[in-house]
Amino acid sequence: MQGTGFLVVDGHCDVLHQLEKDGGNLKERPAGQVDLKRLKEGGVAGQFFALYTGAPQRALRALPSVLTQIKLFYRELAAGQDLVLAGSAADVRRAAQEGKVAAILSLEGGEPLGDDPGLLEVFYRLGVRAVGLTWNERNLLAGGVADDSGSGLTALGREAVKLAGRLGMLVDVSHLNARSFWDVLEAAAGPVFASHSSVHARRPHPRNLTDTQARALAARGGVIGVNFHAPFLCLEGPATLEDVVHHIDYLVELVGPEHVGLGSDFDGIPAPPQGLEGPHRFPALAAALKERGYSDAAIAQIMGENLLRLLPGSGIQLIEVFQLCEKAPAS
Repeated sequence: MQGTGFLVVDGHCDVLHQLEKDGGNLKERPAGQVDLKRLKEGGVAGQFFALYTGAPQRALRALPSVLTQIKLFYRELAAGQDLVLAGSAADVRRAAQEGKVAAILSLEGGEPLGDDPGLLEVFYRLGVRAVGLTWNERNLLAGGVADDSGSGLTALGREAVKLAGRLGMLVDVSHLNARSFWDVLEAAAGPVFASHSSVHARRPHPRNLTDTQARALAARGGVIGVNFHAPFLCLEGPATLEDVVHHIDYLVELVGPEHVGLGSDFDGIPAPPQGLEGPHRFPALAAALKERGYSDAAIAQIMGENLLRLLPGSGIQLIEVFQLCEKAPAS
């Protein structure tokens, strides 16, 4: 396998939001942090692509914005590049065997659902396999880390969590406030993960998980994807690859290597860590873990197998939207 020698799965990037803002395509983005060239160079088999909705004050634009990002994503699929849509772990493994990148779509914020959690069914059929209920603020579903009201999930939020479980959609607790975090663990029947959060004990930040939260998430079989954003990693930047490894070390000691993963947040952070400037640098991270004495089995878990374990083994046939559009009669 190209890159690390391990199957790599990254729990979060914001490149679709960047394409919506700035245009361009996924083939090669010299000014960005993520593109297909660098994903393949780093041996990335599975990449969670966030559908970023923004803060609640932009809620009126959330649904058209996310649908635009999905449209842009399907445009990339139709371009015939080495990119495939993944709805299951089997899809990711197949992509790895074929030298392609499997994309897992993830809804970052529930604003596009409005007051109808049932719309998750529509997003599921468009290929979305993970959902975070809100960003940093409070919305109709839950409270984010910037919400200091102490309130947790609403009735709509609990309905969304239960529906996600029935669909086989992962629930993402990154960005939730403490009350909403615990409410999700209580309400969820299916897998729960933190797609892009780091360690509060190493860097006290509202977006990082406390030891108690990390242990509870691990007890549910969940995974914590370590975020590469400098303010989540160290007191003052710039962050380095070594800072990322320190957070991985801490979590491995706390909950074991089977509950730790990667959640880079590439293209959602202004400056990546030195030595981890993009997905093409994942081999350097694998090498750093090897030098630290991690076994190949543990490195494989951290680099991708843990996140892959959370995905369903197989899934329903996905709607190929771009093909349907091409076949639609002209009006």
